[in-house]
Amino acid sequence: MKSLFNSAENRELIGRIEKLTSETKPLWGTMSAAQMLTHCTVSLKMAFGEIIPEHNETFLNIGRMVRARLFDTDVFTKNLATTKEFLVEDNGRFDDNKILLIAYVKRFGGVSPDSPDKSSHPYFGDLTMKEWDSLIYKHLNHHLLQFGV
Repeated sequence: MKSLFNSAENRELIGRIEKLTSETKPLWGTMSAAQMLTHCTVSLKMAFGEIIPEHNETFLNIGRMVRARLFDTDVFTKNLATTKEFLVEDNGRFDDNKILLIAYVKRFGGVSPDSPDKSSHPYFGDLTMKEWDSLIYKHLNHHLLQFGV
């Protein structure tokens, strides 16, 4: 599995983000490119503890059921349900959103994979940085594929 902690793979992911334009259309789904960039930044902000998700037992139970399967696969399926933290509006600021996402991807790559820090996900509860890495890489890859890059 590719990792944001691997500098070459981190740069490759950033290169794919840089290929996006405000006019890039999704191959599936309804998000705009600007909206997708903001949506993807949410998981990085959660990993750093900057967004604290609300938890409810229903989401955590779903997370317990799919957790092993999620970490064992390289790709997400299309049109998965999400929580309110990830539902973002198109703010029309594509360039700003792109710069911000790239900055967070770089920042995450500089964290130690063995960091004892944990932060919370709405479905999976507390995650280690290694778990966040796996989840964030798959999430970013999924949405970049959605936009053909």
